Amino acid sequence: MKEKLSVFGLGKLGCTMLACFASKGWQVIGMDVNKLSVDTINKGESPIYEPGVKELISKYKDNISATSDTEHAVINSDVSFVIVPTPSTKDGTFSTDFVETVAAEIGSILRSKDSYHTVVITSTVLPGDMKLIQNLLEKTSGKKCSEDFGLCYNPDFIALGSVVRDFLNPEMILIGESDKKAGNTLENIHRNLIYNNPNTHRMNFYNAELTKIALNSYCTLKITFANTLAEICEKMPGGNVDQVTDALGDDPRIGRKYLKGGLSYGGPCFPRDNRAFAKSAEKFGCTTPLAVRTDQINDYHRNERIPNKLLALMKEHKTNKLSILGLSYKTDTQLVEESAAISIINALIKEDIQLSIYDPAGMEEAKKDITDFDKVHFANSAKKCLSGAKICFIATPWQEFKTLSKQDFLQTMEKKPIIFDGWNIYSFENDNDINYIRIGKES
Repeated sequence: MKEKLSVFGLGKLGCTMLACFASKGWQVIGMDVNKLSVDTINKGESPIYEPGVKELISKYKDNISATSDTEHAVINSDVSFVIVPTPSTKDGTFSTDFVETVAAEIGSILRSKDSYHTVVITSTVLPGDMKLIQNLLEKTSGKKCSEDFGLCYNPDFIALGSVVRDFLNPEMILIGESDKKAGNTLENIHRNLIYNNPNTHRMNFYNAELTKIALNSYCTLKITFANTLAEICEKMPGGNVDQVTDALGDDPRIGRKYLKGGLSYGGPCFPRDNRAFAKSAEKFGCTTPLAVRTDQINDYHRNERIPNKLLALMKEHKTNKLSILGLSYKTDTQLVEESAAISIINALIKEDIQLSIYDPAGMEEAKKDITDFDKVHFANSAKKCLSGAKICFIATPWQEFKTLSKQDFLQTMEKKPIIFDGWNIYSFENDNDINYIRIGKES
């Protein structure tokens, strides 16, 4: 018989977990203080935008309920997954205030619950935080961890825009466990949930916390290294970063993932996780200059290298008009948090230029982060964004942009337009009609 599950926190990840568990036959209770999210889910609808979630919630709504009542969620479930925000603090570490609030509430309910209950922290935390959460659960419940209840750390390795796919087909399963019983319960849930057969890594809390934060930090290193190769290739006779990274990726010591010349990393995870990795190391008397330098190089690429290339192009071709396609930090999400495109825009609007920008999903979010609206035109389509411009910069490789033909650029832009492609998504060739500049390739 399947366990009954509860999910605390109905944001993008929480809603996805809820939907995926329900799709595999679990009865799942979603818990959130946001009444609108609760009411929306109880109608069989999704309160968030993430590909696939809406369809799953609608199809498996009989397995789903939502509440703002912590007691109801805990009493009527066997395992509680906590996926609430751990926002960055001024010093670069993470605040566990929301996790602690939920843990204290769960603990107070466990005080009067007779049956064994497993609490799973899915929110990203730093080394040492799980011990703090364990102590809080023991204090508020009056019970002993590993004897009266179980506790696990089980962060996800997912990307916004593909959360459903990543959650059901993980690269690996990481479990920090208080004891084998808790770990066995959680591993069994994952094995009955997923479609693939990844390795499971079970360990103590400290090692699991470090693994999660170190993995994202290492990914930022690979991205930044690939972008450094791109810069070299642009200045090297016959340089082609795709050929270089393709060959490097064939070596199993390196691998292909995240090894592609493009724009700087951004979003809600990589930048903050890399900073937190560096900061949390200080707690143990260690320094991580590699992580610090990675952030500095990443900032250089988005605040200096790319803006300067665009400004040089505009000066060379005597134009002050620029179109930018793509604002979100990656495709299939509206989030622009620490987006390379936004950093580039904010660097450019300090100059005497006119920008036309467009993104399929991130327009409203972008308006919160762009520092000066006077020089920016928010277009309502890709073609209108291109209209009358001499230069177009591809900042996010949305599928909508990939479908643009050479004729689309020729018909909407000035004569012999210049396409500066930040992701090498087209197969155009330079000719008498168009000037196509690829990132990481000699121009």
